[in-house]
Amino acid sequence: MSILKLTAEYKNGRTVISDSKFTAPLKIALPFYREDHTEVMMMAASAGILEGDHYDIEITVKENASLKFTGQSYTKIFKAENQGASQNVKITVENGGTLIYAPCPVIPFGGSIFDSRANVYLCKDSRLAMTDILASGRTAMKEELAFKSFRSRTAVYIDGKPVYLDNRRLVPEEMPLRGIGFFEGYTHAASAYFYGADKQALEAALSGYTYGEAALSAAAAGISVRAAGNGADPIHRLFEKMTHTMSAHF
Repeated sequence: MSILKLTAEYKNGRTVISDSKFTAPLKIALPFYREDHTEVMMMAASAGILEGDHYDIEITVKENASLKFTGQSYTKIFKAENQGASQNVKITVENGGTLIYAPCPVIPFGGSIFDSRANVYLCKDSRLAMTDILASGRTAMKEELAFKSFRSRTAVYIDGKPVYLDNRRLVPEEMPLRGIGFFEGYTHAASAYFYGADKQALEAALSGYTYGEAALSAAAAGISVRAAGNGADPIHRLFEKMTHTMSAHF
């Protein structure tokens, strides 16, 4: 099991990483201290996620701190024979805290098995932008939808109350993933969740997306977004644009 834990805290007028811990192959690069927020990049010493790997990631954003958490490169999930690989993510954002959680897109290789679980704990005055981009596989290698299984579950709680749940189970042998409700003929499918953002501003950002399909809907609290396209970059730019609406600082 590989562990990555970090805490962002607001001290002396800026956000600092007050505590961090990680084990191989995971690590974090030196933080980028911006005027109004801090950016942290997660890195991995391995070429990708191998069978038997388990990542345990925990991020805590303290009161009034502002953190952007990103990845170094695409997350590659390699072929598995039996149990595959898994990941657990726990996120806590306290009152007045802001987190932009934007890992790089995920590419499941042919024959891969992956199970990801994320639990997010917010307060009433927290702010969050959480994005997730999934490729259908290595299309250049003729591996589109050639993975065995991909599961992803994200649950968001505000002051202990559940307000959003995104539960995906994708098994190409059991379901028509090229059809309606899945990839719908595109090579990439993505989701995002925003809490503390202005709905009209998000809709305006969404209206400029012309590279595929995208839609916005209201959760019990916060906004859910779905997008699809034939490449990760246009979707990434869309989510970046939507994230900027949360604050003039981002």
